[in-house]
Amino acid sequence: MLVLFAAATLTVGDPAVIFDRQNEGFPVTMAYLTGQRGGRYLMSFSGFVEDDERGSTTLWTTSPDRGRTWTPPTPFGQELAYTLVRAPENEALFLMLFGSPRRPTVFSIGYHLASGARKDDKAQYQEDLRWRASTAVIGRLARGASRFDYQQFPSGTFLGEQFPAPGLMLPGGRIVAQIWGARSRGENWRAGVLLSDDDGRTWRYRDVAYEPEHSIRNDPRTPAGYNEQTLFQTRSGRLVSIIRGREGLGRVPSSPRDTFYSRAVSADGGETWSMAELTDAAGTGAPSSGITLPDGSLLFASRVPYSRTLYPLPAKDHFGLIFFRSRNEGKTWTPERVIQADPEGRPFDGHYNAMNGQFVETGRNRWIYTFAQFDVKRKIHRLLYVPVSVHR
Repeated sequence: MLVLFAAATLTVGDPAVIFDRQNEGFPVTMAYLTGQRGGRYLMSFSGFVEDDERGSTTLWTTSPDRGRTWTPPTPFGQELAYTLVRAPENEALFLMLFGSPRRPTVFSIGYHLASGARKDDKAQYQEDLRWRASTAVIGRLARGASRFDYQQFPSGTFLGEQFPAPGLMLPGGRIVAQIWGARSRGENWRAGVLLSDDDGRTWRYRDVAYEPEHSIRNDPRTPAGYNEQTLFQTRSGRLVSIIRGREGLGRVPSSPRDTFYSRAVSADGGETWSMAELTDAAGTGAPSSGITLPDGSLLFASRVPYSRTLYPLPAKDHFGLIFFRSRNEGKTWTPERVIQADPEGRPFDGHYNAMNGQFVETGRNRWIYTFAQFDVKRKIHRLLYVPVSVHR
């Protein structure tokens, strides 16, 4: 699909496969890929189905040729064995790679649960998810190093529940990672950021958005609120956070299972943020950071919502991905392209067929958007990508 703007053309291409090892025992349900100079990719991924289920671990693999070939996957986070992870069959460890081709240091960021969620008993599983006191972990892989140097941040360091994720590496050197969770048992979730000005050696927490009212919950016993964010740095230097709200926080009146994203803005590099306000974009499964295009507009992707009428859908019965664009720093959003089938033409007929994705820079004004194809019905769990580019 082509969209003209300011003497340039934005192209959002068709999906293709970048990693498929499920027949070898390596399904992908979530993946984080970072590019390095020379076309080398590093990727961490998980094949577990349920959130934070017991035994969850992360694997990693590398590609020397932009994803055409991959090394055999191996366990990721082995540096944490015995110092943090002691009984992996009962615990949960989720790690995400975070880096930039222009920065020498690569990060591993994620969290550890001493007791993972027990998925075999539905009631117990829901109870386990109501409060997940977690250890945040952040590892640094400096240029030339062979192992990540990990820091562990016990529950209560930043929040009680601590679910950090990648974010932005700013031109001035500041790193802005995101984090969400409840500060204390019984509270709603809040969204925040972790800031570092010394290449990830130290971190400090700043709130982005919080709604304390329990009236937003579907179940009074289970937290709701703000959680995942998509971060941007605009051409003016401001940071914009597009934040997922859960349940009654931003609920779409005509489609109760859907919520609108909220927006908060920082003019000081993430130290303080404006009050979160609703946007007109609805969905879930957005990436941890979006793209600021050469004309200053913003681009991100999100799962097609449950609603069949919010956006023009080529296939009314199917789901998939919507690529959204904003020309006013995230206040309002316009669909640019909807993708509702995999590379072989099989429909995305389940809401979660397109999992949370990630933009990876591959060159000047060129990116790929990677996302896991999560198709339980057809037993397809692999990593796809969509090429995105700007041409003058």
